[in-house]
Amino acid sequence: MHLPAGPPPTSSSHRRVLTATTVGTTLEWFDFALYGALAGVVFPHVFFPTSTPAVALIQSFATFGVGFLARPLGAAFFARIADRAGRKRAMVVSLTMMGAVSLAIALLPGYDTIGSAAPAGLVLLRFLQGFCLGGEASSAQVMALEYAPDSRRGFYGAMVNFGNPLGQVIVAVFMLGAGAALSETVLNSWGWRIPFVMGAVIAVIGYFIRRHVEESPVFLEASQTGARTRRPLLDVLRTQRSSVVRLILVWLPNTALSYVVSTYSLAYIAGSLGMSSSVTFGLVLALNVCGLVLVPLGGALSDRYGRKRVLIFTMATSLCGSVALFPLLDSKSIPLMLLAMVVSQGSQFMSAGVMAAFFAEPFPTAVRYSGHATVYTMNNLIAGSTAPFVAALLLSSTGTTWSIVAVLGALYAIGIVSLVTLPETRWRPFASNHRAGERGTVEPAALATTD
Repeated sequence: MHLPAGPPPTSSSHRRVLTATTVGTTLEWFDFALYGALAGVVFPHVFFPTSTPAVALIQSFATFGVGFLARPLGAAFFARIADRAGRKRAMVVSLTMMGAVSLAIALLPGYDTIGSAAPAGLVLLRFLQGFCLGGEASSAQVMALEYAPDSRRGFYGAMVNFGNPLGQVIVAVFMLGAGAALSETVLNSWGWRIPFVMGAVIAVIGYFIRRHVEESPVFLEASQTGARTRRPLLDVLRTQRSSVVRLILVWLPNTALSYVVSTYSLAYIAGSLGMSSSVTFGLVLALNVCGLVLVPLGGALSDRYGRKRVLIFTMATSLCGSVALFPLLDSKSIPLMLLAMVVSQGSQFMSAGVMAAFFAEPFPTAVRYSGHATVYTMNNLIAGSTAPFVAALLLSSTGTTWSIVAVLGALYAIGIVSLVTLPETRWRPFASNHRAGERGTVEPAALATTD
């Protein structure tokens, strides 16, 4: 049974879709940035008080990584929903589950109350959070891209990923406010729970917005032609394996550096450099305010110049930023520390503006969600889950931050080489690319007439 195709989407439909998808992405990054920030400064005291500070920090970052382990499972679960039942259903279900998990984390007692059951519960909830997010991110991005005119897919995808810096800005504002208004004892006792309650409220608001969004017109068109598969995840791995592997290799260094800057560096500044938490979250706030401009800029530039050109520029800049990161942080000069984070993470924000289209365009409609989700979740599993933990372990074992830089440099060398081998997908239309194996393309001049 095929879903009926609706009328062409209007500008109001576009606004509604972008609002609905951005709300979910904001919640995703809010939860992950919040967990990462608390993993560095609060969770070691709340859930691992019997360990030494260094060991407690490593244990806390290990729980941070558990969420990434669950993401591929969530992506596999939601792949069948999104590629067979529709993008909208996957978005609604994943966001509802995310809100419930956020509330559960807010209510979880600490080690002093229930002993070892506390970190065990934290691991379980973190796993469930990752499972939900494995479905949320790709469904929202693919939905927005399939509503977009072909010539503006980069920008539409970037506006969804605008939720990345926005979520982190909200976290930084909260942590700065909590640091000013609450004592460390109060923050460790109950103050850290407040933003998780806020996350649950955001999920409720997002649920009602998404309920009134119409299904993707591209998905409806593909459904009418019978371009659906019974096993989308298996089919994408069978027919698009080379694209999946190369896309993962391209993005591994971006993911690793992003979590080194946004998560590990907070603990490094507070722990190794002995600076106050207000300094760390002030830097994060300033950095992510820049990101509110850089994410849409990256998407818009990729629509004009192509995905690969923008990514080559951002990856080269990120590589330079990774080399300068720790020396500038070690200066303890606020302007130099901010410069280090802006050069390294700022280019990551521009890359995030390209990411949605870059991950989705190589795949036909029948397996687009599955392809996007596979690349996205495997990157987070391989690099995102391990980056803060490995960085802490490398510094602990070698005594120098240059060991972290060496690993990042090797990843960027592999990523840039892999990017060069990929075709440019900027001019690949969605309307004529529904079935697995199709690779329709049009020339730029022709594309301008199809919007």
